[in-house]
Amino acid sequence: MADNIRIFTAISIPANISGQIVSHLPDWQDQLSFQKWVDPRDLHITLHFIGDMPVSSIPAIQTAMQEAVSRTSSFSLELSKLGSFGREERPSVLWLGLKQLPAELTRLHQSLGQSLHSGIGYTPETRLYRPHVTLARKYSADEPCTAEKLEKLSSPFLQHQTAFDITGITLYRTRLGERPMYEPIAVAQFDK
Repeated sequence: MADNIRIFTAISIPANISGQIVSHLPDWQDQLSFQKWVDPRDLHITLHFIGDMPVSSIPAIQTAMQEAVSRTSSFSLELSKLGSFGREERPSVLWLGLKQLPAELTRLHQSLGQSLHSGIGYTPETRLYRPHVTLARKYSADEPCTAEKLEKLSSPFLQHQTAFDITGITLYRTRLGERPMYEPIAVAQFDK
């Protein structure tokens, strides 16, 4: 293993929900001209992108993760419609959003950021936390990727079960150029 690894913390998407997403990918890929689609095994909701860190920092990160989950009870999330970041003409990211942002997720995000700061000196981002599941990057069509089009493409997906229970958080390692790109290296489970 290299001396430094690129890591982030996230909520994993359970198999039944990722299966629902995968079943809609052919239609989305046919209708939306994004150049890079995420490997379905890499679906997640990022909590904190930590970046390049020495392997020796993993125990302190695991401790921070355990501290954060010990202060939070398990909760549920529900995926919602497709959205994008960037201008309609050239969005940079296609994603699935959440139906609502539960207070428990906000608390978990803040608590984990504080624990990572205390444990490894990590500085959380100051921009608003916008949890989502990234599906694709780099839009390349001539016609805009409008909110109306995304709403229409979301409709069949929303006919299925999109809610799931969060039982813990995962520390992932990024392996650039590999599929799947993200390798789970530690998990912290909720006590309650």
